[in-house]
Amino acid sequence: MSNFWRSLFSVVWRRVWFLIVLNWLFFGFIVVGGLLVQAGVVEVYAWPFGEVFPVEAADPLFLVGFIFVFNLVLSGFVLVTLTGFAFFGLSLFFLCLRAFLWGTLLSGLSTPLFLVALPTLILEGEGYVLAALAGVVLGISWLKPNWVFREADEDLSRSEAVKRTLKECARIYVLAALILLIAAVVETATVVFI
Repeated sequence: MSNFWRSLFSVVWRRVWFLIVLNWLFFGFIVVGGLLVQAGVVEVYAWPFGEVFPVEAADPLFLVGFIFVFNLVLSGFVLVTLTGFAFFGLSLFFLCLRAFLWGTLLSGLSTPLFLVALPTLILEGEGYVLAALAGVVLGISWLKPNWVFREADEDLSRSEAVKRTLKECARIYVLAALILLIAAVVETATVVFI
């Protein structure tokens, strides 16, 4: 079991500079979104589609599952990772757009409510950053394999680089899924108890 965790963290450690940059971008855009709302440059409107959760908070187990699947599949995989596979810049764009929108929406919260939402924000944010890491690395692997595998002595073809990167991204996604599951539990606890 320890080899499994070691292999997961070694993949992320190899891409630590990507991870640092993506974290700075994500959490920086949250701050930028909040500051622009406070400065009056951006306005926040009411959500026109009614309730945010289509399920009731009375069933916490179902709510955890719904939040987890929604965040992992739609928000993480489809929006951030798959778009990055098409072009790595799209992962960055959607990651920063999400952070900016979160910053604008969270800017209206009082300090106590913001502090209650902060653990969910950090956990979900890190899950999305890991999903974006997978998307960026996948996108670069078929575009410029040497950028992703600098340490490899051999010249990798694009298909070989993508195959290697897919294995790495599966490990990255295990961590992203774990973090998003924890975030779903924390978010559900926040919704149920408040």
